[in-house]
Amino acid sequence: MISTREKEIAWDLTELFSGYDDPKIPKTMNAVIEKADEIINQYKDKINRPNFTAQDLHDLLKEQEEILARSRDLGIFSINSFNANMALPETKALYNKFMDFQSTITKKLVFLQLEIGRLVSDNRQIINEKILSNYINHLEKIRKNFPYKLSEAEEEVILDKDHYGAKAWEQLKNSWISTRKFKAMVEGKEKEISFSEYRSLILHPDRETRISVVKSVCGGLMKEEEIYSSALRNICGDWVKTAKRRNYDSPIHHSLMYNDTTQEIINKMINTVENNIGIYHRFLKIKTKLLNLPKLGGVDIFAYLPSEKKYTWDEIKKINLEVYNKFDKSFEEIVRDIFERNHIDASTREGKTGGIYCSPWYNGRSAFILTSFKGLLSDIPFLTHEFFGLDFSYI
Repeated sequence: MISTREKEIAWDLTELFSGYDDPKIPKTMNAVIEKADEIINQYKDKINRPNFTAQDLHDLLKEQEEILARSRDLGIFSINSFNANMALPETKALYNKFMDFQSTITKKLVFLQLEIGRLVSDNRQIINEKILSNYINHLEKIRKNFPYKLSEAEEEVILDKDHYGAKAWEQLKNSWISTRKFKAMVEGKEKEISFSEYRSLILHPDRETRISVVKSVCGGLMKEEEIYSSALRNICGDWVKTAKRRNYDSPIHHSLMYNDTTQEIINKMINTVENNIGIYHRFLKIKTKLLNLPKLGGVDIFAYLPSEKKYTWDEIKKINLEVYNKFDKSFEEIVRDIFERNHIDASTREGKTGGIYCSPWYNGRSAFILTSFKGLLSDIPFLTHEFFGLDFSYI
């Protein structure tokens, strides 16, 4: 297993900005704010006039795209820097600066969702104009969400509330848990681990390691449960109230629309799982025998079978390149590009957020991946899964 002390597997974000103090960061923020003001002057209170054409809407969406793409550059650098090193004062300061900037831009342009929403609701056929063909899905989502929008003033108040409310609670939750340290027995030796190592270690082939890690982390969180539970309670409670004020059918209604699905489809999926639960029971019984256990415990459900095989980072890279080469040569080239440009942050460290995600980079036609590498078999499918969505970032 590679030690992060021997080789730091950290992403290189300098394609975006050279560092936390890069003067390009405030310059880009100011330029985006100026562009937002231009859009306000050019389009506010004019979108629903009779002479506003499909060409006008296309031009507006292109200008909005430019703002979103440049804001995305700032977000990728700021958020990913923070998620990889939450304990650093520099990343906290930059993250907070970006969140303030994002709130400012979103409030300035909140009128677009309202005015475009009214336009495509009252004049639905405009969505099918040839010049807007690349924006059909985007405009349909705006149209479907429009009935649940409030006044511009109310939308701005909600944005302010979220900035210092739900989003602040989420930042507290993530920062707090990412900076905790836990003592656990890993492969027979006591080690101090961070939460970023938790996901990999609960899949460790050594059962005693899994048990120790789960007891240590969950027990440690229980000692300070009020912090974590308060954050979750406030985040969830805030959304329930917001969903009610917007007159959504349920708290999940917005998520259904966002993901282009319906409650009926979700119910059918759940029913299918419930009706075939016997298959999963058979799988668990087989796994119990393979693990040579009298009874399967909670720490065993997702764990891999015992194996002495450990993987180096180069081996995981080779496996992924071979897999995607067999699938499609162009996919292998995309995966290779991510590795060669150091767009993966895989080392575990104190202050790093837990979990795995892929962060698309529109302007760079690329992406950045955050994961936690411990040299285990489980590291391979997690990374492979994130690679699978990269083709959308490269189109």
